[in-house]
Amino acid sequence: MKKWLSLLMLMFLFLACPSPLLNTARIAYFNQKDFPRAKNACLEGIKTEPNNFEYYTILGGCEIALANWIPAAKALVQGFEADSAKAMEWIKKQKEGIKYYYQGFYYGGQQSFEAEKYDDALKYLRYAKMLNPDDARAYILIATIKNKEGDKEAAKKEWQSALRIDPENPDVHFLIGDVLFTAQAYDSSLKYFNMAEKYYNRKYDRVTKILFQNVPELKEKLVPEIIRLWSAKKYDELDNLIKIKLGLEKGFRTLKRNIEQLYKITDGLSKCYYYTGLAYYNLKKDSLALKYLKKTLLYKPDDIDALYFSGEIELVTFKNYSQAMEHFKRITELKEDDFGAWYYYGVCHYHQKKYKKAIEILEDQVLTRDPKNINAMTYLADAYRQIGNKKKALEYLMKSEQLQKEKK
Repeated sequence: MKKWLSLLMLMFLFLACPSPLLNTARIAYFNQKDFPRAKNACLEGIKTEPNNFEYYTILGGCEIALANWIPAAKALVQGFEADSAKAMEWIKKQKEGIKYYYQGFYYGGQQSFEAEKYDDALKYLRYAKMLNPDDARAYILIATIKNKEGDKEAAKKEWQSALRIDPENPDVHFLIGDVLFTAQAYDSSLKYFNMAEKYYNRKYDRVTKILFQNVPELKEKLVPEIIRLWSAKKYDELDNLIKIKLGLEKGFRTLKRNIEQLYKITDGLSKCYYYTGLAYYNLKKDSLALKYLKKTLLYKPDDIDALYFSGEIELVTFKNYSQAMEHFKRITELKEDDFGAWYYYGVCHYHQKKYKKAIEILEDQVLTRDPKNINAMTYLADAYRQIGNKKKALEYLMKSEQLQKEKK
């Protein structure tokens, strides 16, 4: 009887007491914050106890601390698969456990999305939703994936859920607008783009109030310069601007987060303005289209698409040739082989009666790239006629007529 009692006691102690490896993992993880050591202990422990959820949850926590997001997500999924109830209970017991472990699932999903591994991304993001159903980020990313996969209804459902959680999130409003824009529902898309603009501007006002507290009158002038320097990673110049022009002695290091926020907000705003402009463009409301495209160029003066559409509207609708010329000239500087921009640049010179310059551009920059461009030949024929070269005018006229016949 005593032997049986002794055996039972030993079995109880064996079952109740964690293995030495789990003890090592716990001590290294919780007490010492020695994440590589805790990770190694978990990996060794999993070999002998592959169904012990705690190895996986500690391993996931280590990977989060080491910013290894996909391995973190994989480990946490295995922990839930081993024992979902205990894994959830264990996470909730940790200080700010939901917030901390949510990171593993969310950023693991984000990195998988960026690697175009959508099935993995969706798996991790669904766990993120389960862990914290009140965080809108997972819904937004799931919706983005579903939209990429062509499941518009599923995407819309996720975005609507995100809006219920965070109704003032400009990114969600923009993304819904983008889906409607892609579906050519331009009127409907404008509703969401307008809401996105409203909430982006609220964020913009908050961050610029901090940065321009000493010189609010310089905000409009200096924001594009700050964005340009940040994009180019010219941090020393940015530091000088902050100290001298903004009068903030703290400099770039202290205000780096605010500058980054400003960049992200203006990026969102510029996209919002651009697609609002294109929605109006497709609705044949060129005045409003141009208004919003110009707003895009305030923050992104070198956005080729915004320059192109702005130039086209200035040229075709409003006959503002000098302004259109500036847009197309800038495109040719940014993208030397864009014969479409060269074509319109030449056309602008033609309409300003700068015929020799128009001929030079259309011959040297357009026809060399597109030798059968009938429109360019038509303009060349008339440009040569205007300067009195009837022979060349007739040559281009005959070429264009021949090409038109061949097309038929």
